[in-house]
Amino acid sequence: NPNYKNIFACGIAFAPPHPVSKPRKNKNGLSITPAPPRTGMPSGITAKAVVGNIVSMIKNGDNAKFHAASMGNMGAACVASGGYGTFTGNGSSITTFPIVPDYKKYPETGGRKLGKTFGTVGLAGHWLKMVLHYAFLYKAKMKPLWWIIPE
Repeated sequence: NPNYKNIFACGIAFAPPHPVSKPRKNKNGLSITPAPPRTGMPSGITAKAVVGNIVSMIKNGDNAKFHAASMGNMGAACVASGGYGTFTGNGSSITTFPIVPDYKKYPETGGRKLGKTFGTVGLAGHWLKMVLHYAFLYKAKMKPLWWIIPE
């Protein structure tokens, strides 16, 4: 904040230059308007940028270099688990890059980089969700080497 240099905040508040996704309707006519994720991975990345800015200001004073966390340059992943059992569960894994489509950079693919945007359903998503669950609990408890677990 230019007016209050000692007040910091992180979170998702943005005004995209265009719709993030094409609005659609289901068979009953209900409008479905997808929105970018506001929790999880993007929130972790913006928090890390804010902390980087604070550290830079402490170390460098007026010569601080600031970090950015634009959703136009950031990807996101979502993993959802459904069902129970090590070999009978089901899950979905979805990634998107960038979160906010860049129609100029990727005009042929709806604003997304296809090699980094995909979704899949199956047992692997269930296992991944279980691994992430325990990894994030480990990180939250700040156990040895917690800092190498990504957001």
